[in-house]
Amino acid sequence: MNTLVDGRPDQAVPADDRGLLFGEHVFETIAFWHGQAPLWSGHMQRLARGAEVLGVMLPDPAQLARDCRILLQACPDCSAVIRITITAGSGGRGYWPVAQPRSRRIVQRRPWPSDLEDQRRSGLRAIFSAHRLADEGVLAGLKHGNRLLQTLAARECARAGADEAVLLDSAGRLAEAVSSNLVLVGADGIATPPHPAVAGVGLAWLREELASELAESSVFPAELDAVSELLVINSIGGIRPVTQLGRFRFEAGPVFRRLHTLWQSKLF
Repeated sequence: MNTLVDGRPDQAVPADDRGLLFGEHVFETIAFWHGQAPLWSGHMQRLARGAEVLGVMLPDPAQLARDCRILLQACPDCSAVIRITITAGSGGRGYWPVAQPRSRRIVQRRPWPSDLEDQRRSGLRAIFSAHRLADEGVLAGLKHGNRLLQTLAARECARAGADEAVLLDSAGRLAEAVSSNLVLVGADGIATPPHPAVAGVGLAWLREELASELAESSVFPAELDAVSELLVINSIGGIRPVTQLGRFRFEAGPVFRRLHTLWQSKLF
């Protein structure tokens, strides 16, 4: 059993689910390390923000935790990735909302990624995506159901044989990777782009740990010659170095080693 729909083992949702029809859902992808989720509270906070903006009824986090424990029962001490999806449920007339809304929760388990250690050791080879991120307005920062640009960028990666793709914003500045936030190291210190499409839980943790040491800085591709280390961070993969992005080369240097050690010692 690796999927629960509204708490029951199932692999299907109704064809009129509004998450399927309109992308009307929010989701979180959560790392469980030896049965524990170190960043659980951050994921629940972001899930609540997204549900409030979209008007999706959010189940009790305790109920979501019970669903996760059910999926982890087969290996209580194992490490796994669990995705929680909360849709707006079924019904309504086209785009118009449901008169008596009832959300649907989908909880899925997948194996822990097997290539993370290789990526930390060898670094990631990345490309620039041809697709630009637009200003999402009220949806900015949320983990909502429209991830089409990310899937298109992932297709570019697969075609190029790359590990990652970096997306630019509408002004041509570095914004984020396919499923990770960016961290750049230069002469002025450690910085991250100011307006990523997704406000990463891993990046939020790093902000708390580094406090004022982590700045926000807009960087254009032409300015990457001044960047010594380029890192990606998300709540599953932690902190990984990018060693190539287009024509630019980077080192897995001392900042990567320090931040990775911090991540491992505090969380995993």
